[in-house]
Amino acid sequence: MIATTEKLAFKDTTASVLLDLLRGIAALLVLLEHWRNLLFRDYPQLTAHKTLLLLPYALSAAGHQAVVIFFVLSGYLISGSVFRMFERNQWSWRGYLTHRLVRLWVVLIPGLLLCTLWDNLGIHLHMAPDLYQGLVANHLTGDIHRSLTTRAFFGNLFFLQSLLVPVFGSNGPLWSLANEFWYYLLFPLGLITLRRQTALPQRILSGVLFLAIAWFVRHGILLLFPVWLAGTVLALLRAPRLSMRTRIITAVLYSPLAFLFAKAHGIPNLLSDYLFGVATFVFLWVLLSATGRAHPDTLFARVSRALARSSYTLYVVHVPFVLFLTAVFLGNQRWVPDGPHILKGLAVLAVTLIYANLVAAATEFRTDSIRRWIEIKMGLAKKPNRNKQASTT
Repeated sequence: MIATTEKLAFKDTTASVLLDLLRGIAALLVLLEHWRNLLFRDYPQLTAHKTLLLLPYALSAAGHQAVVIFFVLSGYLISGSVFRMFERNQWSWRGYLTHRLVRLWVVLIPGLLLCTLWDNLGIHLHMAPDLYQGLVANHLTGDIHRSLTTRAFFGNLFFLQSLLVPVFGSNGPLWSLANEFWYYLLFPLGLITLRRQTALPQRILSGVLFLAIAWFVRHGILLLFPVWLAGTVLALLRAPRLSMRTRIITAVLYSPLAFLFAKAHGIPNLLSDYLFGVATFVFLWVLLSATGRAHPDTLFARVSRALARSSYTLYVVHVPFVLFLTAVFLGNQRWVPDGPHILKGLAVLAVTLIYANLVAAATEFRTDSIRRWIEIKMGLAKKPNRNKQASTT
């Protein structure tokens, strides 16, 4: 008998678990930065225990770098799926956009509605008027009254924030969703334009649309497209053969970089993003060497999957909720990070995580079933044959 080796699907590999862990940690880093900025005074304002608090403050400073991690991960996962669709002759704009928009809107629509609720409640309670007018120096909130409009709501719904409308209400993290959406369009358009197997008229049309969109998003969103494309390059590379020891050493070397780049104020912001994007690209390439079968029942795998499963929801819904809790418990002030206030802050953090998971249970966790239902309604998928299923059980 000739032995055969079964090629594992990526979702069954240890690399998939590691990428899920990284995605979950990135979402937590974003939450930590916003939580710290809203609840606690800045590090230079501290007068006691500065050495002891140096590490916690550093760990809560890398929210933007976490978004760079999201971009590289997204480029790898999305472009990889596009490549596979073309290889299998299954590509269609209709199917692709259905997948992408359902994934985005299942969480974004409730997120915008919840932002409307919390921001309006916080404003009308008048517990922290300075906070909602952008007069508290927390590096996070501006005058929320001006951006809490119907125009901004629908502009954010259709990913026009930072282009034609401001980010909606207090929900600053939504800026990156506009980036993601336009990258989802730019990448396939560029690929079709360069793909010789595609008919010439389609290539020309795709090229024109690519240039039009690139011009439309040229002032901000386009500048970070190379970071997203780093993930595309990663999808084209073969996974290296590296030992677990190499992966651990690389993780140890990579881990401080997000916090170092967050504090590297002498480097221009865009250059910093590019450099950290390159470092993230190398780190992910090393992680992809973990091609062995994952053990889904281990605590490590369960925690990694759980963190990733609700990461998108956590990213979208946390700021308006934490801001409202800040208005209720702190008013227009920020705490000195002493023992009692740290414990209260950790309680706010725990409640926020519970809140995000409850929202995820009603939204993100149901993405596949909602997408399947929509695809059946659109004729993109067939309705399961219950009689056939019954006969095979």
